[in-house]
Amino acid sequence: MSDTPKTKATKKTDSQGQLSGIRGFLVFYLFIMAYQLVHGLVLTGGSIVLYNNPALAKTQDFSLPLSGLLLYDISNLILAALGVVFLVLAFKRKKAAIVWGLALSVLWPVALFVWHIAGEKSHFGTIVDTLPNIIGIFYLLLSKRVKATFVK
Repeated sequence: MSDTPKTKATKKTDSQGQLSGIRGFLVFYLFIMAYQLVHGLVLTGGSIVLYNNPALAKTQDFSLPLSGLLLYDISNLILAALGVVFLVLAFKRKKAAIVWGLALSVLWPVALFVWHIAGEKSHFGTIVDTLPNIIGIFYLLLSKRVKATFVK
């Protein structure tokens, strides 16, 4: 028997229903984005503490210029604000979450690169912290679950 157009539409709707929802890899992706947000805020707090008390760095030659502190902290706070907007949109299942997620996944590595050039991030730390964002770009663009979940 051949499928009628109505049957094909029903099958498509059913498969979309199975893929929609914050489950599977999407939960992991949102957790990683939330972790990066909290991690950035903790490092921002740590940079302020080290600026005010450089002896805590336990190295003889540690110094953090005010310009470096401001660059790092302000950009980290901007990323955190964008991350909060993204997570709120994601949990409300708004279609705009995809665009915000893509923007965040591009801006985060840019900030990491700038911090690395400014001497505030190691080679290893830059690469490790960039990987979730690069994977996130592909996930947001290619995932059927993302397209089925963020529809409002």
